[in-house]
Amino acid sequence: MKLDDKVAIITGAGRGIGKAIAVAYAAEGAKVVCAARTATEIEAVATELGGLAVECDVADETSAKHLIDATLEAFGQIDILVNNAGAVARLPTHELPVSDWDNVINVNLRGTFLCTKFALPSMLERGTGCIINISSGAGKRGVPNRSAYSASKFGVNGFTETLAAEYLRKGIRPHVICPGPVVSQMRSEGFPDEDPATLIQAEDIADAAVFLAVQKPTAYTLEMVVNNGQAIRNRER
Repeated sequence: MKLDDKVAIITGAGRGIGKAIAVAYAAEGAKVVCAARTATEIEAVATELGGLAVECDVADETSAKHLIDATLEAFGQIDILVNNAGAVARLPTHELPVSDWDNVINVNLRGTFLCTKFALPSMLERGTGCIINISSGAGKRGVPNRSAYSASKFGVNGFTETLAAEYLRKGIRPHVICPGPVVSQMRSEGFPDEDPATLIQAEDIADAAVFLAVQKPTAYTLEMVVNNGQAIRNRER
């Protein structure tokens, strides 16, 4: 299997993209650490996969450090970190409460920074590691009623580029995946009338995450943009 003897942390692993990545990594032999704020969800996933569940608020410095420390205590290494935990607010900018802005930026951007910051020393000590940040198509272009979300995802993209400039030559491979609309609870809450069959599936993003985790050293992919192939094909008809 492609990820034998690898240890992978996936934040937001209780459902959606995070759960799909955890399942895919476990199927390839990885030991998975499932992190999220909802303990019951990650405990169910970890039990199913034979992994470790760590309750974590990625936006909280102490909690994020505990996630890394608990992983090192259990397994002694971190090979892959997937920063997937996310939040969204859906209001025009002039109506958006400051607290909602802060929550989205804190989870999506601060959380990505904190988990990465605390995972890096262990990776640098071993001279190897893979960091995969889950961004969005909204991190490539601004979309209406998503000012905080777009700002945070643009930030994730820029943060990943900086990580590459700082650490790629030290054996750490930072990547960012920018999905289009994906079937998820977050998506269905914003677009309740949308047909899930017309969207990218969480497993499609998991496939991309597996590819990045096992990419050979002769090549390096900084960014993967995953669009809806069915929608593109329909437009071309």
